[in-house]
Amino acid sequence: MFLLIAHFDVDPADSADQALADAVEPVRLLAAQPDTRHLRWGRSTDDANRLLLVAEFDTAAAYRRAQSPFEVRKVLIPWLSRAEVRTSGAFEVLAAADGDQFWEPEITVPDPGR
Repeated sequence: MFLLIAHFDVDPADSADQALADAVEPVRLLAAQPDTRHLRWGRSTDDANRLLLVAEFDTAAAYRRAQSPFEVRKVLIPWLSRAEVRTSGAFEVLAAADGDQFWEPEITVPDPGR
């Protein structure tokens, strides 16, 4: 299981409302992809200028496929490029829980960063 996590810090000189409006199309397109299992787009309850995207995919290949259609790439990739680089990225899930069900998925990227 893979997660795409993107943190967005809206410049205080810019409008948080405009940042939300700019996100509508890329978020909608990624959510509509068959390989996107779950998607959450949120705003901090403490600071309206802090936004977060979390999208879940079954595999690394599914993560890539969800972003591969041209109409998705041309909107999503430029938008994602505005995310905070240090804390954003793709992550492999090491453990997960849903209710009382806990599991540790098989690791498919045993040596990150190679």
